[in-house]
Amino acid sequence: MADNFVEFAKSQMGAVEKLLKGLPGISGYIDKELRRDADKRVREAIAAALDQSKATLIGVQNALLKGGGLALMDDVNAALINLQTLADRIKTASYGYAGLFDPVRIKEQQLDALVRFDKALAQQVGVVNEKIAALAQAVKEKAGVDAAIEQLNQTVNELNALFAKRSQAVEQPGLLDDPAYAPPADGVSN
Repeated sequence: MADNFVEFAKSQMGAVEKLLKGLPGISGYIDKELRRDADKRVREAIAAALDQSKATLIGVQNALLKGGGLALMDDVNAALINLQTLADRIKTASYGYAGLFDPVRIKEQQLDALVRFDKALAQQVGVVNEKIAALAQAVKEKAGVDAAIEQLNQTVNELNALFAKRSQAVEQPGLLDDPAYAPPADGVSN
């Protein structure tokens, strides 16, 4: 996902930017700026997906309320609040910390690890959507609603933990030197 944004940003570079990129010492700086921009765009896309998930969950919550599930509103509301909080954290997170994006300090291995975090976050948003769909089905069938809410809350909590771990890695890039810190390349989270 991040790689796509970096390639898009490179394709949109003007003649002056391309000329500057060819100068010794400038190329790395421009690449880091593109990566910073890509990081921001990836996070914006993930936050937008979470906003859509939240909107879907509000619809499920309304259906639950209409079906007499007032007692379960607090549990669904907890998932809504956690989704909103996470989306806000992702939208407002600082990007381009000097330690991670500084041309002198950054290692390709660290950038690769950060990309794996982004991919894992995007995949986990998909899992959240699956849990919301399962909750919607449970509400419709009026069976297993408690379990579906619990699974949704657990998945949202895992997504929050994954983003917290990514944020910590951005602040302390040395953590990314440990191959086990970031999600594996195959997308299965640790």
